[in-house]
Amino acid sequence: MMKVIALDGPAGSGKSTVARMLAEHIGFLHADSGAIYRTITLASMRRLGAGGAAEEFGKLFQEAQLNPDSLGIEVKLAQGRQSNCIEGVDVGLEIRSPEVTSRIRYIADSVPCRHTVNRLLREFARQTGVVADGRDMGSEVFPDTPNKFFLEASVQVRAKRRYEEMLGQGNASQTLEEIEHSIARRDEEDRNRAVGALRRADDAILIDTSDLAPEDVLS
Repeated sequence: MMKVIALDGPAGSGKSTVARMLAEHIGFLHADSGAIYRTITLASMRRLGAGGAAEEFGKLFQEAQLNPDSLGIEVKLAQGRQSNCIEGVDVGLEIRSPEVTSRIRYIADSVPCRHTVNRLLREFARQTGVVADGRDMGSEVFPDTPNKFFLEASVQVRAKRRYEEMLGQGNASQTLEEIEHSIARRDEEDRNRAVGALRRADDAILIDTSDLAPEDVLS
């Protein structure tokens, strides 16, 4: 039987940070579904070219019908962390760029890409206990796990978290206001997706992290 703790929630709700800390605390591995989608996005950008607008990339991606398994992606779980590689090179920092963020929605809407990501996550869970975070871990990927949580926070709080994360990485390409608008737009898109929509599972425990540090969420 797979040992899975599923954490879902919108962008910036703290689910990835909490998932990583929880996995380390209980000796599970952290499976970051968003990072896998970002890795596929970056690999697709390299294959198709990313010089134009996000909408142009989306059109190219849909026309190319790329097979995500042919993009040189390798995702591994080892020593308590997830390694996201393209052609053998770790791209953990590069996948967090605004360019990737603005294009990831086209990958997330792709049924073949979702099948690839979900397959990888389930393979991880068959090997060891995992804490998996994303949009639909509890509602779609691991519906049978009894350990489901849904994290949420205000748009303003989530934008500030993302802005501080970018500053910490030396990336100041977006203002706080721009990030806030981007997150609000992404929330709307995520809730209305035809596949893999952001949805709280009926039996998931709801946690508002707006005024909570990750340590407080864990407690």
